[in-house]
Amino acid sequence: MLCEKQRLFDTCKEDPSLIFTYIKQGQYSDVEEILMNNIVNINLLDNVGNDVMTRLLKAKQYNLVLNLMKKKNWNVNNQNIEGNTFAHILACDSSLMAVKVAEQLNCKSNYLPNIRNNNGDTALDLALRNNHLCLAFKILEDKRFNDINMFSFRNLFNITVSNKKYGKYSKISNLEIIVDNLIKKDLDKELRELITYIKNNMEAIKNTILNNRSIILDNIINNSLVEA
Repeated sequence: MLCEKQRLFDTCKEDPSLIFTYIKQGQYSDVEEILMNNIVNINLLDNVGNDVMTRLLKAKQYNLVLNLMKKKNWNVNNQNIEGNTFAHILACDSSLMAVKVAEQLNCKSNYLPNIRNNNGDTALDLALRNNHLCLAFKILEDKRFNDINMFSFRNLFNITVSNKKYGKYSKISNLEIIVDNLIKKDLDKELRELITYIKNNMEAIKNTILNNRSIILDNIINNSLVEA
């Protein structure tokens, strides 16, 4: 067994890119051994710029990802050729385990949540586009995240409050979570004014939602968009 492990290590030392083959072939125990023993740099990139962690995330190896996220030398902010970081890829994952990964990601001191990809999207934009509300809220919870404008807020509001998928009390809860997180952030002038208005008039806004009159808040947001 020790000889087999040593051969595995020696092979990867000669050709570190083999780790991507092992991931593709599902040899995850071998991948874990290689990375935990620092035989291959965790920041090694494939031919489209994805690092090892991103490839493991795409392979849905969540427990392995959670374990390897503890490595201090991991460059969590690496961008592939499309400008996507680990967080961008995570934002497109609808699984419950993805939320656990997001929680641990927020604990990384070197994580930069405001990075935009080549299309100008943040991880929040992708989470919203894919209707992954739990992930979107995890991104909002991160105090470092503040790259949200009126258009992103409009999308966030449409998905969490205007959406017929949610009942009245869920809509109110969603709105409170959003406002409580955004009010603490350094936002642009127009959005800060809107969030402050909602915060100061929350009880009246709750009543409009309970009385199926959320169109009033819709109009306020739309007017703010026009002014922005």
